[in-house]
Amino acid sequence: MQFSRALRADPEKIFMVFKNSYDTASLTNGQACMVDYTDDADGVGVTKPAARSTTHNGNVIAGIAAATIAAGKYGLIQVYGYHSAVRARIATQGATLAAGKPLYCAAAAAFCVEPARFVCTTCSSTTKVSVLEPIGFSLGSAYTLWTTTTIAAFIKAL
Repeated sequence: MQFSRALRADPEKIFMVFKNSYDTASLTNGQACMVDYTDDADGVGVTKPAARSTTHNGNVIAGIAAATIAAGKYGLIQVYGYHSAVRARIATQGATLAAGKPLYCAAAAAFCVEPARFVCTTCSSTTKVSVLEPIGFSLGSAYTLWTTTTIAAFIKAL
């Protein structure tokens, strides 16, 4: 783990070194990634996040790439603190991405995070519920459905 120095003008950040095990592309600054539990399963590899599902409840985000990491190479993934360029999108009709909104693993496999819209129209005592844990919260806004943009966010993926 790498901790940034505590300075008044620059908030604390925590980084971890991971290997980009996604073999067809580089990770770039701001992209979300997950621990690769299917191919490498060694706790060091990260890859494109799987679609949010009832299997893993969307709690698989390892962190946000701090800089470009070529395929098969090692680099820094930010796991805590302010990040000025997190890749995010709105992928659910009716969801909003505004400052203060919690951020989650994307509903579809993607190198980004998104807010979630929680609506239960058929809830009953037999309904199974998935608990999503946010990996941070938005400090910026975006409004176009299915358009990936960069926002400032506070990351809490540790």
